[in-house]
Amino acid sequence: MITGLLLYTQTDTPRNKWFIDHLVAVCATRGIDLRFAVYDPKHLADETFVRSFDFCVNRTRFVAVNRAFEACGKRCFNNAETVEIGNDKWLTYVLCKDLGIPVMDTCRLNSAAVSIAAPFVVKSRNGHGGNEVFWAQDTTMLANLPLSNASGYIAQEPASDTGVDVRVYVLGGEPIAAVKRTSAADFRSNYSLGGQVELFTPTSDQLRVIDALQGALQADYVGYDFILHNGAWVLNEIEDAVGARMLYSLCDYDVGEAFVRHIAKTMR
Repeated sequence: MITGLLLYTQTDTPRNKWFIDHLVAVCATRGIDLRFAVYDPKHLADETFVRSFDFCVNRTRFVAVNRAFEACGKRCFNNAETVEIGNDKWLTYVLCKDLGIPVMDTCRLNSAAVSIAAPFVVKSRNGHGGNEVFWAQDTTMLANLPLSNASGYIAQEPASDTGVDVRVYVLGGEPIAAVKRTSAADFRSNYSLGGQVELFTPTSDQLRVIDALQGALQADYVGYDFILHNGAWVLNEIEDAVGARMLYSLCDYDVGEAFVRHIAKTMR
């Protein structure tokens, strides 16, 4: 029997319990013994522990998990490059620039000088769910933001249309669904922050961007987020440990079952 490890952080485990149980149950129907564990860095130093699994579903956002498993020849969903780039907004920006993918002007907050014009959207490089995202109207407001470590943040040119974005879900290299999120009360449109959601048909431009990113990352299950700027959809972020609450709220498509089918096919 194939044995896999499903990892979440202690913080993320409670609100993802249904999805965790669902993945474990669906895996069992396909002859896969998927074992859930709360992330503990001590496990990664234990090569016997790592080698006891055939694969790892890493939902922690920590690339160290992938480094440990891939060093032992174990398959990870997603791979290390996707985890590293998808959880670092600066690295996402750099990748997009390298691939010629349109993105908003962005700079790192690692010096007193800011190389883009105000106003700014300020984001933690490794934040998710709309957390640690701020609006700064000018450089004075930027300097007074409550940032724990400025070098861990980026400043970005705002899109012309705030409070709207599209997430395209990609599984096994293919777009499976897309959701448009809007908020009339916040420049952030995240579902977890009260944004309204509806199903959306990806545009040809979005699909071309996704093809380029998938060619670079070879991600298994990921979300690509686009924002609207002057009538064009621009890549905003890559979601590695992408959630499925929006999809489950809008349609009958079972993301968990489809993800397990992909795992089973890959591990055969």
